[in-house]
Amino acid sequence: MSKAPPDRAWPRRLWFPETLVVDHGKVYVSEHLTSVCRRMGISIQPARLRTGRDKGPVERYFRTLREGLLQVPGYKGPDIHSRGESPEDDAFFFLDELEAIIREWTAAVYHCRPHSSLLDPGFPGLRVSPAKMFEHGIARAGHIEVPRDRDLAFEFLQTKWRTVQHYGVEIGRRRYSGPGLPEPGVRSPYDSPVKNGWPFQVDPDDSLGSTSAIRLLGPGTRCSGNTRRRPRCR
Repeated sequence: MSKAPPDRAWPRRLWFPETLVVDHGKVYVSEHLTSVCRRMGISIQPARLRTGRDKGPVERYFRTLREGLLQVPGYKGPDIHSRGESPEDDAFFFLDELEAIIREWTAAVYHCRPHSSLLDPGFPGLRVSPAKMFEHGIARAGHIEVPRDRDLAFEFLQTKWRTVQHYGVEIGRRRYSGPGLPEPGVRSPYDSPVKNGWPFQVDPDDSLGSTSAIRLLGPGTRCSGNTRRRPRCR
C-alpha cells in the first residue's frame, strides 16, 4: 500500500493499493480505469493470458459464487452441460435485482460460514467465518474509523475534456454553466488531450438521467451542474 500522491491536496491521509492485477477484458484496460489509476498513482499489471493462478483468489471466489447461486432461476452454468433444459424461460432478473441477490447471499451465507483461510494463532484448528473474525477483531482492537475523503468518489467518474465557451461547456448535446466555471479563454493548467481543455467528471448513472450532472475538479474548484435547473458551482 502507498500513501496518496504527494501533489494532491487531500484533506485527510488516504491509502491506495500500489498495483492492480487486471484481466484482459475491455473494461479492465479502458481509458476510464487507466486514467483513475494514473491520477491516484496506482500501477496496472495485466495478468498473463490463460494463467488463472495470477488471479487465483478472485477466480476461487467466482467458483464459490457460482456454486452458491445454483438455485437462482435462469442460471446457465459455466458450460452447456451444466445448464438446465430451458433456462431462458426463467431468466427474468434485471441487473439491479441480480446485484441485490448477490449482496444478500454474500451477507447471509458467504460471510457466515467458516473459511479455511481464516485462522486464529491462539486456537489452532479452529475455523471461523468472516463475520466471526470481524467480531473477534472488534473485540480485541475496537472499531477503527478509516479516514475518508468526501470527494474521493468523484475520482471514479468518467472524465470528459472540454474547453469553456461563452455559454459554458457542452457534453452529450447538453450545456452547462455556472459561476464556478473558469472564464472563457483562461489557460488550463492541465496536459489535456484537447487544446486548453478542462476535466469534467460525468456520472452517466445518476438519478436524473445520462449526464444530467457534471463536476469540474479544477485547482481549488469544485463545480456541479444540472440540466434540469440552473447549475450551481462552488
